[in-house]
Amino acid sequence: MKNLFLLLVLLTLSSNFIFAQLKSDISGNLVKIAEPTVQRNISISDFSYQPTSDGFKNTLQTKPGIAFLSSAILPGSAQAANGKWARAGIYLATEAFSIFYYINRTNVAKDQEQAYKAFTHKEWSVVAYSQWLIGYYDNNGLSHDKLNQLRAMVDGLDPDFTDTRNDWNRVNITLLQEIERQTELICGSCGSGDFSHVLPPYGSQQYYELISKYYQFEGGWSDFYAENVAVNNPNYDYLYDNKGDLASPLFLLGAERADRFNNNYRRAGNILNLLVINHVVSAFDALFSVQLKNARVQASADMMRADSFSLTLHF
Repeated sequence: MKNLFLLLVLLTLSSNFIFAQLKSDISGNLVKIAEPTVQRNISISDFSYQPTSDGFKNTLQTKPGIAFLSSAILPGSAQAANGKWARAGIYLATEAFSIFYYINRTNVAKDQEQAYKAFTHKEWSVVAYSQWLIGYYDNNGLSHDKLNQLRAMVDGLDPDFTDTRNDWNRVNITLLQEIERQTELICGSCGSGDFSHVLPPYGSQQYYELISKYYQFEGGWSDFYAENVAVNNPNYDYLYDNKGDLASPLFLLGAERADRFNNNYRRAGNILNLLVINHVVSAFDALFSVQLKNARVQASADMMRADSFSLTLHF
C-alpha cells in the first residue's frame, strides 16, 4: 500500500508538470497569420509541413507511438529529440540516480548479509539450542516421545563455536522440528498453546532470519548458552521468554545486523518503483507532446484561407 500510494503521488505530480509544460508550449507557439499581401499568392495545395530533420529523429518528432516507445525504453530520449531539454534532463537524471542508488544499496546489503551470516557461524549453534530445548522440557516437567532421541544426539557435546556449521550434521533437524511443533509454551503471560515456530532448514534465508528474530531461539546464542545452559544456572527458570527480557547481547546484535541489511534491500526495492514510474511518465509525456505538436500543425493548416497569407510556425 505504501508503494502504491507513492506511485499515485508521483504520477499526479508528474502529470501536473507535463500538462503545465504542454500549456506553456501552446501559449508560446501560436500560429501567426498576417493580412493578405499582393506580393505572393499561396494556396492550400502549396502548404506542406516540412520536418526540420531526417531519419530517426524526424520519426520521434512526428510519430507519437515511436516517441512513446523510445522514452519508455530510455526516459528523456524523445523529449531530447523534440528539443524539450529541461524535461529530458530530469528524466535522464532520475534514471541515472535510480540505477546508481539501486546498485549501491544492493551491493551494501549483500556485503552486510554475508558479514551477518559469518557472525552467526561463530555465535549461534543448533547443538546449543537443542540442549536448551531439552532443559526447557526437563525443568518444566514436559514430555515428548522423541525427546530422548534428541537427548542422545547432543548429550555431552560442546557446541562448535569456531564454526557452528559443523553442528548442522550433529542434529537431525526433522526430529528437532517435530519436537518444536508439539512443545507447550510455559511462561508468565504466554497463555496456552505451542511454540509458534520451528527452526528452518540449515543455511536457508529463513534460518538466518529467525535465529535473531524470535526469542525462542535465544538459547542457541553462545553468550546465553554459556551463562545459563552450559553451567545449569540455578537462577534461570527456563520459562519461555516471550517479551525478550532475557535476550542476550549477541541476540540483540544479530537482530540489529539483520535489520541493517534488510533495510538496505528494502531501499533498493523501493528505488525500483521510482525507476518504473520514471519510464512510464516519460513515455506518456513523449506521446502527448508529439500528439499535441501534430494537432497544432493540423489546426494551422485548417485555418489557412484560399487567398494570400503569411505563415509563421514556432516550435
